[in-house]
Amino acid sequence: MHQTRSQSETAAPIPASLAGKPGQRFSDARRVDHPEAGSGRNARALELADAIREIAGCGEGATEKDLSMLGFSVGEIIAHLTEAKLILAETFIREIAPTGDRLQQIIEKAIASAAHIMPKTGGLDEASEDAAAVEWRRFCQARAAFKLDPWWSQSERCLAALKTFLRRLPLLDREANRVIYAVAAEQKATVHRGEHA
Repeated sequence: MHQTRSQSETAAPIPASLAGKPGQRFSDARRVDHPEAGSGRNARALELADAIREIAGCGEGATEKDLSMLGFSVGEIIAHLTEAKLILAETFIREIAPTGDRLQQIIEKAIASAAHIMPKTGGLDEASEDAAAVEWRRFCQARAAFKLDPWWSQSERCLAALKTFLRRLPLLDREANRVIYAVAAEQKATVHRGEHA
């Protein structure tokens, strides 16, 4: 009464172009032939992506007028904009600048001791930064006095002012100690040069 047909008799054959190689996933087989695949990029879409990137680098959003001034016709923009956006998305690298100085930069600024170039670290709110700025100016005054007359008492006064400033920054003890040791070594060399001059 009831006849069942085998699956091979009822199912339509899979076209050879979609079958792929044995053991290969269908999505992998299609991905290679897709126009957005890395190797098959349109040269004009690459140029359009570069133009958009260049305009964005100037702090502006790329408009149709900007792109037409760079030699792209409206037809080219319409035809290649989607691919150009995909290229941009694939090649986008965000560079995040650190929010504060690194330890080596703090050491360099402490040795230079310019009142207008205070080392800053991430995690300082405005009130903490203002308090740190007061201590930084005191340190810079002590360093200026030391540079005019390098002797041991002035050197100790500078290091005490530096310690007070560094306590205002969110630094680990070992980081603060590295800054202090670097400044102390520089001051010791200065004192010895002054004594032997």
